[in-house]
Amino acid sequence: MGKDFLKDVEAILFDFEGTLVDFQWNLTGAVRETLEMLRASGFPIDRFQGRKYSTLMNESMKIAIELGRFPDEVREKIGAIYDQYDEDALTRWNLRPGARNFLSALKTKGIKTGLVSNVGIKALEKALQKMDLQRLFNVTVSRNEVKSLKPSGEGIHLAFKRLQIKKDRALFIGDSLDDIHAAKEAGLKVMIILGGEIPKADLLFVNPDFLIQTFDELIAYLKEE
Repeated sequence: MGKDFLKDVEAILFDFEGTLVDFQWNLTGAVRETLEMLRASGFPIDRFQGRKYSTLMNESMKIAIELGRFPDEVREKIGAIYDQYDEDALTRWNLRPGARNFLSALKTKGIKTGLVSNVGIKALEKALQKMDLQRLFNVTVSRNEVKSLKPSGEGIHLAFKRLQIKKDRALFIGDSLDDIHAAKEAGLKVMIILGGEIPKADLLFVNPDFLIQTFDELIAYLKEE
């Protein structure tokens, strides 16, 4: 990673869980409970084979339309389940080393910041308040504000609009395959911080633009400018 990777960057967008805080979400439990709800509601469970929590909601809404159901109703039910798992993770989330200092350094340099997360707005606001991070973000986009969760780039596009920036002037920092796919769909360069949801080998397979171990590396780059 060259020392000029931040050259001409006007904004940096971040994922939340696994990126700014450690990964604590119970993926297995959330998917299991969601599938049980869908089965009880008459959905063909075989259609959800291999689906992750991030794509279950999107796929469920599509199938709801096929079944003559209201897609917003199934979204609301899944959202209620995910809210519970958000609250559970909230009790254990801790900031990753260097995260606050990096955000503060960006603010000092006048680089805008945004948060684009699949976490719901209730837990996200509580977490930002608990960790005293609200003042360090210009915009936040939660799953409640988009139709499609990451790996869709919808949330990133919404953050662009609110920040009034061009995509070639922005960078996305995340920890997962969903983050990489969402950023690429939105036309952004993507940086991955290791130690989150996905093993390094799986991340390298989809070619992120940059790879780092800790935020301290980025703080060092800022100091060299």
